[in-house]
Amino acid sequence: MKPPSLFPLRAGPLKMFWEPGGLRYVRLGQREIIRRIYGAVRDRNWGTVPGELSDVHIEKDDESFHITFNSLHRQNETDFVWRGEVHGTANGVIRFTFDGRAHTTFLRNRIGLCILHPTPECAGARTRQTRPGGQIVDGRFPQLIEPQIVGGYSHRDLRALSHEVHEDVWCDVQFDGETFETEDQRNWTDASFKTYGTPLALPFPVEVAAQTRIRQVIGVSLHGGLTPLHVEVAGDDAVEIGIERAVFGPLPELGISQASHGHPLTSAEIGPLKAMQPSHLRTDLKLDSPRWTDELERAIRDAAALETQLEVALFLPANPDGELHQLRDRLNAAGARLARFMVFRKGLAATDPQAVQLAREHLGCFSVPVGSGTDANFCELNREQHLGRAAIRESDFVCWSANPQVHADDLWSISECAGALAATVQTARAFADGRPLIVSPVTLKQRWNPVATGADRRATPGELPPEVDPRQLSAFAGAWTLAAMKHLAESRVKAATFYETSGWRGVMETPRGSPLPERFPSRAGAAFPLYFPLRDIRTAPRSSRWVGSRSTRPLDVETFAILDDERLSVYLANLTDAAQRVRIAGWRGAARWRGLEPETTASFCEAPEQWAAQRGKIVTPTGNAMELVIPPHAYGCLRPGD
Repeated sequence: MKPPSLFPLRAGPLKMFWEPGGLRYVRLGQREIIRRIYGAVRDRNWGTVPGELSDVHIEKDDESFHITFNSLHRQNETDFVWRGEVHGTANGVIRFTFDGRAHTTFLRNRIGLCILHPTPECAGARTRQTRPGGQIVDGRFPQLIEPQIVGGYSHRDLRALSHEVHEDVWCDVQFDGETFETEDQRNWTDASFKTYGTPLALPFPVEVAAQTRIRQVIGVSLHGGLTPLHVEVAGDDAVEIGIERAVFGPLPELGISQASHGHPLTSAEIGPLKAMQPSHLRTDLKLDSPRWTDELERAIRDAAALETQLEVALFLPANPDGELHQLRDRLNAAGARLARFMVFRKGLAATDPQAVQLAREHLGCFSVPVGSGTDANFCELNREQHLGRAAIRESDFVCWSANPQVHADDLWSISECAGALAATVQTARAFADGRPLIVSPVTLKQRWNPVATGADRRATPGELPPEVDPRQLSAFAGAWTLAAMKHLAESRVKAATFYETSGWRGVMETPRGSPLPERFPSRAGAAFPLYFPLRDIRTAPRSSRWVGSRSTRPLDVETFAILDDERLSVYLANLTDAAQRVRIAGWRGAARWRGLEPETTASFCEAPEQWAAQRGKIVTPTGNAMELVIPPHAYGCLRPGD
């Protein structure tokens, strides 16, 4: 993956990119060995305080480089600056130095260097740890997601960590200035293992006094027979797409959440949303809120207007019998169509068995599944089930939510997270004992902070709320949505809920328009690009099933294939801000390409009903392969044509 803002570097046999403040995608030949090395300043609520770079100097040649820069992190009470020095040598050694000083006194959870190990290449790989006293511990990076158990990680108390890249080829990482440990970031839908300083077993938050100096160094080197992996592979720059018809499965149920803006759906919203044919509408009922009955009535009306079922997420207080009785009566009176009850307990990371039992006692008359899990990240569910506190055995299904921005908000990191969704499903299947798995909701940004140690910062007038991302209305969000659906479908989830009906976190804007158009420049009543892949997959013929599809560069172009009888549809999404050439081998005959591309996006968003009516342009194969050029962040579908 090489967006224009990434600057290529080389350290002997190692290729990588400089991104502002760090290194990314360190590769030996075609194999990625390190995903990122960077410095981070995390506040008392685990929020990442962004850095502002200055005095960046880059010297490079064909075999080495030397980079220096300053990074200023200033937000609320935090004021910290560090000097970065990154050196890559011709013999394949990288040295990254972080040397900083606090300008104010503030509370922090972590400050220093982090190194990410890519899970697609590293999961299951052999490792060798060096502890502070020189003890060597052999092991492996986990295949399934390792629970976040403070003090109990398999890779901890590190002075050095090596992993096997290939037979007899090892990547060695040395740490100085702090004791490091490794956590499995797939718990938060990141596609990496993260090794960082300041183990979680130490108290946090911790006061950093003004003038405190923090210095850390990470060194990366290789040993072993490098020649086979160091060979440059000649060829063109096309992304190859492969179709595996022998691998297939049913499409998951796809629904949307009730809008958090609090307004009922209008007729202008109902038309496009109903055309999506959502399998369900999720509503969140916090039974200790004085407004929960109003939310329920709005949800019942909205679901009826969309001709769909309700997915009811219940947040139970300590003694919910009265509210559950009232809920049962109101649902009965309305004749509401129900998909399921998702039961959560206020104040708990994951649902306890008693909460599920209470829900069954009061709501069992509806004869719909009653399930449990977490309204937070997969991390909370994974940890609580490992500790024996989650209500897995008492539940009809297991659920959790997901978003790609717990740790980073750049487009590359968000793109990487789509593939990690499959790891959460694979791990949940290992402890769910055959129960259906549901991911609800999937959002572009984290809705709330489950690990805050103090009050979250709220938006000031003129600012977007922290759970809102203006990229909700971007073409990139549409491309990412296809990638996320692909990995959830191919990992065989039962159902998934994406985004909300309308508004800042929705699939379209409200007829009232954006409350902050200068920050969120949407058009009143227009669909967002992420609306279209959701609609396309959800409205596929009922007999459709997904079939295996693979991209040789999934961080550039992702693919999802659907087969209806013998008619193949190949959906493609360009996750980069550069045009990508795509080749599908074995394609015979003409086809039609229907694309949401820069010149057509605005018109389709203004009139989404025209999307389904568009047949697309005729394209023909070259030899035994179909080739397409997909514009930046574009999405589209290739089908056999006339």
